Amino acid sequence: MLQTYLNKLAPPELSESVKNTASGFIEKLENSIPQKVQNILLFGEVQSGKTAQVLGVLSALANTGNHKVFLYLTTDSVDLQQQTVKRAEQTLDSFIVLSENSDHNFMQVMKADKPILVVIKKNSHILKRWRNLFSSQTNLRGYPLVIVDDEADAASLNTNINKTNKEASTINRYLQDIKNSCCQTLFIQLTATPQSLLLQHQESNWKPEFIHFFSAGENYIGGKFVFSDPPSYITRFIDSELEDMKDESGEISDGVKQALQSFLITCAEFDLCNKNNCNFALHPSHKVQDHQVFADKIRGCLNELVQAINNGEDLSEVFRENYQDLQTSKPDIHHFEEIYENLSILLQDKKVKVLVLNSKTEIEFNLEQGFNIIIGGNVIGRGLTIPKLQTVYYSRMSKKPNADTFWQHCRIFGYDRDRALLRMYIPYDVYRFFVTLNQANNLLIEQICGKQEEIQIIYPKSINPTRRNVLKLDNINQLIGGINYFPSQPNENNLATITDIVKNIKNSYEIKSDLYQIEINTLFVLLENLGHYVTEDWDKERFIDAIQALQSQRPSFKIYVLIKTDRKLTRATGTMLSEDDRRLGDKYPDDLVLTLYRVVGDKTKGWKGQDFWLPNIKLPHKGSIYWSVK
Repeated sequence: MLQTYLNKLAPPELSESVKNTASGFIEKLENSIPQKVQNILLFGEVQSGKTAQVLGVLSALANTGNHKVFLYLTTDSVDLQQQTVKRAEQTLDSFIVLSENSDHNFMQVMKADKPILVVIKKNSHILKRWRNLFSSQTNLRGYPLVIVDDEADAASLNTNINKTNKEASTINRYLQDIKNSCCQTLFIQLTATPQSLLLQHQESNWKPEFIHFFSAGENYIGGKFVFSDPPSYITRFIDSELEDMKDESGEISDGVKQALQSFLITCAEFDLCNKNNCNFALHPSHKVQDHQVFADKIRGCLNELVQAINNGEDLSEVFRENYQDLQTSKPDIHHFEEIYENLSILLQDKKVKVLVLNSKTEIEFNLEQGFNIIIGGNVIGRGLTIPKLQTVYYSRMSKKPNADTFWQHCRIFGYDRDRALLRMYIPYDVYRFFVTLNQANNLLIEQICGKQEEIQIIYPKSINPTRRNVLKLDNINQLIGGINYFPSQPNENNLATITDIVKNIKNSYEIKSDLYQIEINTLFVLLENLGHYVTEDWDKERFIDAIQALQSQRPSFKIYVLIKTDRKLTRATGTMLSEDDRRLGDKYPDDLVLTLYRVVGDKTKGWKGQDFWLPNIKLPHKGSIYWSVK
């Protein structure tokens, strides 16, 4: 059955990847201890082909002859559930594929000599019907059951975990009943954001027994490229423009305008290359009314462009700067005159559509055709695949964001993008937030692939790993560390004090490879004298607390300080460390590295005019941040 499925996949590297995932999964399963209910995490990156991978795993399980009944849970989306049914029907020739309304004839279908896959939504009414079916049919209890919980960290967990004398939340309760209805259940938790699953307490019925991570394919565009440090060529920093867009004028803000022009040029290039699909996603806010504001102003802007073109106005200079920008990464783009002529035709023929996708959307849409401007919030986050997504405008932020929720917003990730024409418009502080998420995600993958027993979820204080209502809070420990952190709003009045301490360090400690190995008390003196910082930006006191806790837990780590002077940095450039200094710090993954740059206080570079010391701290790579305890 697995080979039949693999023959359906293209390109060949996808088939090979799925084969490796399935064989690795089966090997780990065979080496595990069988249980009545066994939770297994299948972990892959956002939009890296998780559905293709898990269907391969199901085919491999069916190959063993030990499994006949399979249940596939999707998020509570009709479109996604139907999409999954169609995909399974097209690729799983050896299975009988049923939709969620087939419960009335399920037992009749069970007589067939084929494995059965039922695709249902995580909806309370649907789950209750299937819970009742599995519980009432006594002959089903003799069959082992395989459940795939797609986006397992969403909706499935008990949101009442911290409420005393309160029964489990409805979805969680029905799923638990289904898991217990058969003689043995293999519960495959499929997600790209497993934080809430990994942080389940040890006695939880939802904590995975083991994890299988599958790597993305060679052509995958993900966080390492999109949220690199320093920023990649696709990034364009913008101001936070939500309030500007919500004013009474018909004008669109500069960032939206630049993103729109870049997208229109990309559409013209695609059309000239006989590509009939290209998409632009704007994620400005979670509020429905904000989505409509953006849609109205963008439609107005498109109408103004059409009217100007129809009146014979030459708008070529409006687009030239963005054309030249795209040309820097795609030198073989069509000549500007061809692009502008075709762009004008696309606008006049109304080929560019504006779609608002949110909880109020009722119209059907097909993002696999045409040139679409998609505006939304949560709906264009988790679960929705946007094909040929070339331009992204993202400005949403939260005072206390959940890492898993926001990482799912990375719809720019995927395989079918033209890398040379990708552009992302994003405020600098939001970009830095996603850089942090990317670094934390990479560290998580590294721990999993390194078979580390105790997985540590690493984020700064300002970021929650997941929503608090699904974690047993008295079973969670929290520290900060593991990533390079520097303040975006540094203290610029610490020159004299830190200079004196630096002199003492140079006189008291031996330098080796540009680093001074110092004692922890000297480190605390440095940190305490760096001056005041906004805690939401760089929480100095929490770093000190974390270091003290880490020292008691992992006393063997060393402390290094790297001191550099005459650094001519520009405020808000997206990075602090030079590549050489970053690599130097990375040579000591198990130790703490504090980098001190004496920055030239050049007013033309955004500073106040006086030199100051700018810190960057990297706690030990294996520093504990969030982890569940018994």
